Amino acid sequence: MKKIALFTLLFLFIVGCANGRGMKVIIKPTLDKRLKEVQPIPLHVGLFIEPSLRHFSQEEWQTDLIAGIHHYVFPIGEPLAKNIEEMTKRIFNNVTILNELPNREIIEKTGLDVILTVQLKASKLELIVEESVWRAIGKHDLSVHVSLLDKNLNKIFEDELAVEGKNLDLIDYETEGGWWKISGPKYGPAVEDSIEKLVFKIAQRLIAFREKIIIN
Repeated sequence: MKKIALFTLLFLFIVGCANGRGMKVIIKPTLDKRLKEVQPIPLHVGLFIEPSLRHFSQEEWQTDLIAGIHHYVFPIGEPLAKNIEEMTKRIFNNVTILNELPNREIIEKTGLDVILTVQLKASKLELIVEESVWRAIGKHDLSVHVSLLDKNLNKIFEDELAVEGKNLDLIDYETEGGWWKISGPKYGPAVEDSIEKLVFKIAQRLIAFREKIIIN
């Protein structure tokens, strides 16, 4: 069974390299459990996530003696945007997802109290294989530009938030590194870590301005 699984992975890897798409990394971040205890802010927020962030995908190549040659595709934007949406729905009583920045007419029509905007600032991935100890380290520096506006489009706050995600992946000694050479080290968790940290950091920023938001 192991030989069949390894052959299947090898076939998928070869196909991925041949068509130039690379191997899509599965990224499934989760929300921080502490958000379940947050008392929602009694306001209607309009959430605008920049389209370039929503559709952001990052490609990385890695060539290594142990890991081999791998072409990764990290679909970072989709899970990041989804988690920001889920977090916002826990922080505010009412949330409207916006496809574009609203004008005052739309704000009045939809009854928005505040508008939260999120833009991608930077995303840097570092894929490391330490051959002497047969382990891989993934690092992901992720930052966004966040703004909160009142219903008159005045800025309540504007900030750049940055985090570093990390993950350690040890080699599978049972197959003597066989799966590493076929599917590559697991770097997805490093991205998941950065997304989880960043989304919670945005939540903390909103909670810190709770009183000022309600007053406005």
